[in-house]
Amino acid sequence: MDSALRLHPAEQDWLDAYRRALTKRHPDAVRSMVIYGSKARGDGDENSDLDVLLLVRDEAAGLKKTLRRIGYRLSAASYAVPTILAYTEGEWEHRRRLHAPFLEAVERDAVRVL
Repeated sequence: MDSALRLHPAEQDWLDAYRRALTKRHPDAVRSMVIYGSKARGDGDENSDLDVLLLVRDEAAGLKKTLRRIGYRLSAASYAVPTILAYTEGEWEHRRRLHAPFLEAVERDAVRVL
């Protein structure tokens, strides 16, 4: 993980648990996980949510909701407040071809954590 990423200990614990759960339950589904937004830029505060984006392999598209649910269930026992989005590789590439502002913002700020 990028050493510039500064998370609250509860967020770091949640993130570690989420990565472990994803790789254990669905080891080949997620191509990458990034933190973006204020936490990735380093200007988030204790009231900022933790923006997470999962890039899911196309063949695992049917798991997107399940992968997000794993993270939200883990957050129920934590002080971390994540917002989790999941896109397939094809969906993300389509947004790239469209020069989608959201994609550009995510890629500008992204800190890869998986």
